[in-house]
Amino acid sequence: MCGRGSSGHAGVYLRYLVETRLRLPVSASAPSVITAFRTPLMLRRALFIVISQSGRSPDLVAATRSARAAGARTVAIVNATTSPVADAAEFVVPIEAGQEHSVAATKTVIGSMAAGAGLVAELADDDALRSALDRLPERLQRAMALDWSMIADDLEKASAVFVAARGLGLGSAREIALKLSEILRLPSIGLSAAELQHGPRAALSPRTPIIMMRLMDETAASVDALAEELRQQHIALHLCGGPQGSLPWLALDDAVTDPVTMLVPAYRMIEQAARACGFDPDRPPRLSKITETF
Repeated sequence: MCGRGSSGHAGVYLRYLVETRLRLPVSASAPSVITAFRTPLMLRRALFIVISQSGRSPDLVAATRSARAAGARTVAIVNATTSPVADAAEFVVPIEAGQEHSVAATKTVIGSMAAGAGLVAELADDDALRSALDRLPERLQRAMALDWSMIADDLEKASAVFVAARGLGLGSAREIALKLSEILRLPSIGLSAAELQHGPRAALSPRTPIIMMRLMDETAASVDALAEELRQQHIALHLCGGPQGSLPWLALDDAVTDPVTMLVPAYRMIEQAARACGFDPDRPPRLSKITETF
């Protein structure tokens, strides 16, 4: 599985889906192994999935071609179906999010996750997941009205931000952290709530707020326990989901689609905070839409 930046975060989400629903081990492959180190991978009988918004990053194109030449079945989840990555892959799953006008992609990330979930639903013949995906557009629309602006007060005085979740929420946590860094220019790290129990715990202080997402699945109890510990230590915690949640949220739905829906109020909060600071959320400085790593 291959992708960079926001597309890589959609890949993290898809990895958990494939492993939990299809029970297949997944390796997140770095394109630079093939491109920078010039090391062809042995991929016979493998499924190689590349996720890309533009489909034009040269290293992703080269990695897809190399994987296909090595015998892998290659699938491209792309927004631009007429692109080099799409041409290089054997199968194409279109995101169909329309043109992405901003550097900080949002709708294509949500579209990538939904497309990946749709692919897994069909491979697993999972009617429950198909039903959850049918409900997703309406839930995304309702999530637009959720107000997470209370987080912005803590961001103003923050030295850094931690965004945490477990399992299927990890990709969304990393995506929100990227957008905080990219758009608000605030050092942010997205990590597993389990990792927050170890080394990063020492870096927590009143100036390092935590945004945490809790899903109704096997990870819920551990996230609830961590939230209680953090509050006892007077760490600024903004929790979405569960009985201890402090952020506005919808009624719980499928744990596969909830991490996708949770991106919407986070994106809106970050956009509003950026405009309040006088930043252009669509055009972060010194960034371009396509990253070339050759």
